[in-house]
Amino acid sequence: MSKIRPPRMRMARKIKKGDIIKIKVKFNHPSFTRAKPVTFIRNMFVYYDDELVTRFRMSSGIADDPLFTFKLKADKEAPVKVVFVDNHGEKWETSKKIKFKG
Repeated sequence: MSKIRPPRMRMARKIKKGDIIKIKVKFNHPSFTRAKPVTFIRNMFVYYDDELVTRFRMSSGIADDPLFTFKLKADKEAPVKVVFVDNHGEKWETSKKIKFKG
């Protein structure tokens, strides 16, 4: 299996306190469901200022290189961290800090 690069996160640049923002996370992770060992993304955890705000649980039916989009209310300047865990327990993460402008 080739080396898997860390996921990438995108969000708006101009964020005001109280905005509902859209966050996109792209993860170039192949799903190997016909090979041995079977490998796929099992969980995605989203933290806002070190508080778990949501968790996504996936099955082996997840596509290769998925793009996840979710919304979050920006009520404080703090980091948003997304952690992926595959079915073997291997972890990858990305984070960006929400900063208010305007």
